[in-house]
Amino acid sequence: MTRISVAGLAAAGLTLFGSAVALAHSPLTDGQLDRVTAGAAGVTGSADAQAIGALSIAGTGSNSFLVSAASPYPGQPDLSSSAGVVTSTAVGMGSNLDLQGQPPASSATNVTTAGTANGNLVVNYTRNFTVIGGGGVTAQFGITVVYGAWVGF
Repeated sequence: MTRISVAGLAAAGLTLFGSAVALAHSPLTDGQLDRVTAGAAGVTGSADAQAIGALSIAGTGSNSFLVSAASPYPGQPDLSSSAGVVTSTAVGMGSNLDLQGQPPASSATNVTTAGTANGNLVVNYTRNFTVIGGGGVTAQFGITVVYGAWVGF
C-alpha cells in the first residue's frame, strides 16, 4: 500500500508542477502572467483505505477538473470566473472467511476533499458519505464543487 501511495503522490506532484514547467519554455511576459493568474479555483482530494484479514481488498481513487473563463470586463483580466470539481473514493474490505485462529479482520477508509475559488460571488459545496456494510466492507465518497465569479462591476 505504501508503494502505491508514494507513486500516487509523485504522479500528482508531477502533474501539478510539471505541466506548468513544460509549457513555460521561456520567461512569461506580464500579459501572459495576467492570463495565467487571472481568477482562480483550486481543489484537492485525498483517499486512503486499509484492510486486514485472510481476504483483504483496498482501493482508492481521486479525479479533479478545473475550468476558467475569460474576464467579461475589458482591461480587467483578473476578474474572470472559475470553477472546480474533485471527487475521491475509498473502499476497504477485510474478512477472515470464518478461518479459526486469525487476528480480528478490519477495514477503514479516509476521504477528504476541499476547494476554494476567487470572486465576490463564491459557491463552495462539500459532502462526504461513509457506508459501513456487512462482511467487513467500508466505503467512503467525497465531493467538492467550487465556483467563483466577479459580478456587479
